[in-house]
Amino acid sequence: MITLATNLDFLIEPVRLRLGDNEGLVYSDALVRTSLTSAIKFLQKRWKSKYQIVSQDTYTGDVVDGAERANTVDGVALIPAGLSIGSAFRNPFLEFTQPYPPVLEQNDEDAVVIAAAYLIYLAKLTGSSDSYYSWSTEDIRYTNTESAKSARLVMELFKDELDTLFKTRIAQPVASRQPLNVIIGTKVY
Repeated sequence: MITLATNLDFLIEPVRLRLGDNEGLVYSDALVRTSLTSAIKFLQKRWKSKYQIVSQDTYTGDVVDGAERANTVDGVALIPAGLSIGSAFRNPFLEFTQPYPPVLEQNDEDAVVIAAAYLIYLAKLTGSSDSYYSWSTEDIRYTNTESAKSARLVMELFKDELDTLFKTRIAQPVASRQPLNVIIGTKVY
């Protein structure tokens, strides 16, 4: 679980809203934060690694004008320095339509929120799969398999909504062979 704040924390409340946890009593910040980080990774194939997550091995240690050399999926490039583990950064080899900051383009926020809610619900469903059963005796009958069916339906709705978003609203990023200028206001490329 990611317990320290990341630059994705602004999406915690929208994820909770999707899950019906308006008061924040069901899902902890650490769980939602971890699901947001996992959602970025989950969406990487669809986005051609448009956003990536800082891990312990991301930074190489070379600092240049407020930026730091980092290992990305497309090679070594400069990204903003000081991002905490679990934070997202833009792929420096891709072109974006909205300037940095924020780290996520506004049109992409919904996809991350839906994917995070989907992953939390998937974990909830698989974690409680042993509690979906039915039994009966001659005079008593018990079943909660309908709960499993409704949980699967919610998961399918999240997945369908995510698929629809990618078909209609989200543009595919344009790739570059060289890293684009990552740090606004510097001459570092």
